[in-house]
Amino acid sequence: MIDVSPAAARIGLVPGMPLRRAHRMAPRTRFLPASYDHYQPILKQLKDRYRAYSRIIETIPISDAFIDLRGCEIPFTSPAALAERLCAEIAELGLNALIGVANGKSTAELAALMSRRDGRQGVLYVPQGHEASFVQTLPLNILLKLRAAGTAQSTALPETGEGSENHEVEDKGEPQLDPVAVAEMVAHLRDFGINSFSQVAVLNEEGLVRRLGQLGTWLYRIAIGEDDTLVIPDAPPLSQNARVHFHHQADADETCSALRKLADHLSERLREQRLKGQSIALILWPNKLHRQTRKLQTNDDGEATTTVTEETIGGQMLLARHTDDADIIAHHGLMLFAHYHRSGMRYLQVQLRIGDMITTAPTSYYPPPARSRGRLTRKL
Repeated sequence: MIDVSPAAARIGLVPGMPLRRAHRMAPRTRFLPASYDHYQPILKQLKDRYRAYSRIIETIPISDAFIDLRGCEIPFTSPAALAERLCAEIAELGLNALIGVANGKSTAELAALMSRRDGRQGVLYVPQGHEASFVQTLPLNILLKLRAAGTAQSTALPETGEGSENHEVEDKGEPQLDPVAVAEMVAHLRDFGINSFSQVAVLNEEGLVRRLGQLGTWLYRIAIGEDDTLVIPDAPPLSQNARVHFHHQADADETCSALRKLADHLSERLREQRLKGQSIALILWPNKLHRQTRKLQTNDDGEATTTVTEETIGGQMLLARHTDDADIIAHHGLMLFAHYHRSGMRYLQVQLRIGDMITTAPTSYYPPPARSRGRLTRKL
């Protein structure tokens, strides 16, 4: 689920929850389809704004993000002033932004939730050293509103003493705690009369770890103002591709011209995102190249039907080094075209794809690799 209404949140539904689980929890809830065609242009503008402020960004579906100011390349007087500037730019897009600035992702997200000034948008800055005094004024049930609770912890799974063998760690590349487990933790602590972070701060950390495992460590660190969750930069995409649909049957010269334009377009896109690729693939849709395949339907009669599918031709090559240069991309794309083109052949579509991507953004910040850490799978 992308988002939930306040009424749905009160019965335990949270953003990011699988639809099947949400249906089981609230079968009478009304689920609306997402309008991705409307979202995508706005989301692209949002991500472009984020990248202008830092090269270390961790995005959260569909529009939220953590921005690490250690990757900021523009001068600023204070983090609060920079956040106010970003809030104003997002308002120009017709959107309302809630921005929290603090050390640690979880504390920053809590600050964002408390940043509403006029009921719509706002910025809340928690200076370094004041995290504990800020967090300890909050109730525990605010954890139910977090979109990325406990992600990207910089420490390994805590030792849980004699009961550690009961915890299963599954390496799935998802260092994110289950929101349902967070809700169960809040309810569990409420049964013991613990309803605020200030009450958690005076507890014994070892006792919390024995009872709650990794959740206990994460909760205690936030309560005492030592949130050490890190921003994990988004991994580069596996590939970038672009395609041209011809309105007629294009000959070889027109197809080569389209390949040159595709190379320029892909090169510009790679440089905007600070990416380089090493493999180049070409896919061609020739005119009137079809094949007939026969298949049996899965009914009782076993009736045979004939279907016509489009056939494509093409291939790929691996370069000696990664590149974002338009001339190199165009040169190898044309080499592939010369290899697969036959005299007199015309084309309906042509696609160029760049793969084996790496990022070229300079950085001295190397957080723990997200895919090497596990997550707790046992429920409370």
